[in-house]
Amino acid sequence: MKRSRKTACLCAVTLLLTGCAKSPENDIVTRKNTEALVSKATETDETRKTLAENKEQPPEHYTWSYDNSAGTLHLTVEADVELPEAETIPMYRLSCTGFTQEQVTGLYDYLFQGRETWKREGESRTKADCEKEIVEARRHLEEIRQETDDRPEEEREQVLEYNQQFLDELLAEYETLPEESQERKVPVDSTLVEVTSSVADADGQSRDEVSMGLMCESDAGDLFSVNNSPVNSPGWPGLYYEKEGKYRYDQDIMDAVTPQEADEKKSPDLPYTYEEAKALADEVPKAMGIDAELVQTGLIEGYIQTGADTGSKEDVTTESAGAYTAFQFQYARVVDGTPVATTSSNYVSDDETALIWPYETITILVSEVGIQQIQWDSPVAVNESVANDVPILPFEEAKAVFEELAPLAHEGKIEQHSDQDVSVSMDVHVNQVRLSLMRVKNDGSKREGLYVPAWIFYGTETTNYNYKDPGLDGNEPSTESTPWIVLAVNAVDGTVIDQIEGY
Repeated sequence: MKRSRKTACLCAVTLLLTGCAKSPENDIVTRKNTEALVSKATETDETRKTLAENKEQPPEHYTWSYDNSAGTLHLTVEADVELPEAETIPMYRLSCTGFTQEQVTGLYDYLFQGRETWKREGESRTKADCEKEIVEARRHLEEIRQETDDRPEEEREQVLEYNQQFLDELLAEYETLPEESQERKVPVDSTLVEVTSSVADADGQSRDEVSMGLMCESDAGDLFSVNNSPVNSPGWPGLYYEKEGKYRYDQDIMDAVTPQEADEKKSPDLPYTYEEAKALADEVPKAMGIDAELVQTGLIEGYIQTGADTGSKEDVTTESAGAYTAFQFQYARVVDGTPVATTSSNYVSDDETALIWPYETITILVSEVGIQQIQWDSPVAVNESVANDVPILPFEEAKAVFEELAPLAHEGKIEQHSDQDVSVSMDVHVNQVRLSLMRVKNDGSKREGLYVPAWIFYGTETTNYNYKDPGLDGNEPSTESTPWIVLAVNAVDGTVIDQIEGY
């Protein structure tokens, strides 16, 4: 699930281009001292006002544009500015410790509706299964021996040696396998149980890890799994549900749409309207006792995959549906009437010693079979209340920070991408500004932090690559998936929250 971090993901001002725009007096993207934020949230400050006071003269619409002198950055803002419906905005301590038993049971009951579930135990692999792989391995080995291309002899010998070793391992395994499957179905319910798994630490050493989890299936072909990875794990807690349907889906391939567009563009074979599909998806967080709001709707094209997955592309055929066959809904948590910021970004820090802590994501896919997929990563537990009515910087101050720092940040990304072989330009557009809560992690913590009020500038970010060698690929623009945070300004101290580093 870890996505390789692109070199463009640079937000530290100290690495930004000089001379392209006015440099800030201080390094605005700094590691946050969360205890200092706690103190500031409870202080009286003439520059900050309560949410109720901010609503007395609410900002409505924000328009702005910027083009750098080099012509490589075009940044525009055409956005409504939204405040929470609540009259106060809180700050909370939080942690990421996994799903509670009550949450898991609530969702289990909603999904399975009283149907029996079971888990698999025992060896399912048989001699017949292994024999198929042996036949394929021998065929592939013979193809390599018969090759007539210009592969260097040393490389050819290495490939032959590797494939011969793989075949030998299969032959040895064949002798140990039973003729018939030893797998059996063991009835289970929603109870979380201890699960032991092997994980690799940052130094590459393996160790056993014990966590609370659940894995179950039903005879209707649906699967439900919960993994409450502990706070010192290289992994993070997550929940996954999948039901068999006509098509398979990749959740990261989606076209965002409005509700009206969703009904107009969906396949006629998708029996649910947008409202009907959303009603099904809305019940997922409700079943877990969590307040959430829909932040984005998408349409996805399904595909059918046929053939045996033996590692050879020739043995697998993928056929697209040719139409949008499922809705995809993305939700965000709501705390005390205030929405929590959400992002599609799954870039992570380059700090190899840091525990990975992705932002919480809640994604639900509805197809012709109803809810076909649920993926819920990094669930947050809201702990101690720090303040119930945090004074915040007015939007005018957050806007000033944005107009100074957004050009610098994106010019820094352009510089990081560009070299003697490629020139880069960027088109950035902000289409929504929201006052929300955003997670800021404690320095050195094991997935603990704060929910901090922040002005979130959402939009789109497209990078254009122009290679000087026409024979090189990559001239296609690259656009980040939405919802994408162009910039997040901490509404308590006016600093920028780096969505990659998490502070």
